[in-house]
This record gives sequence, structure tokens and C-alpha cells, in this order.
Amino acid sequence: MPALRDPFVPDALAERLRAKRRNTRPVEALTCEPAKPVFAELLDGRGHGTGQYVRLSQGMVERITRVVRGGE
Repeated sequence: MPALRDPFVPDALAERLRAKRRNTRPVEALTCEPAKPVFAELLDGRGHGTGQYVRLSQGMVERITRVVRGGE
């Protein structure tokens, strides 16, 4: 029996969703901790703190971590 097609779901997306269902993982692997916001203090031209803080995105934190560890 052929699968019914949903006119609102593109074929490529439907295939990705089917593939996700096939890739099962143990429950222990699915637990994740929510990302904690990381704030960084802005520095002036001399490298001294200005007292102003910005929130870094999770992607920026990961990139900084890779650079510090020498992975990039």
C-alpha cells in the first residue's frame, strides 16, 4: 500500500523526518542540560573592564571554546 502524501510537507522534509524516526537513541543519551547564559564584560582600548556586559550566544561560547582549545 503506497504511503499517503501530505501536500503541505515537501518531499525532502518528509524524508528527513522519516530518517529521524529510524535513528533511535537510548533515553540516557537524550538527556541534555539547558544552556546557561554566559555574559562577558566589554573592555576598553587598554584592556580594562568598562562595567558593561553583553550576553553571548551558545554558538559564540562554543566557538570561543574551540579557539582556546586550539581546535580551529
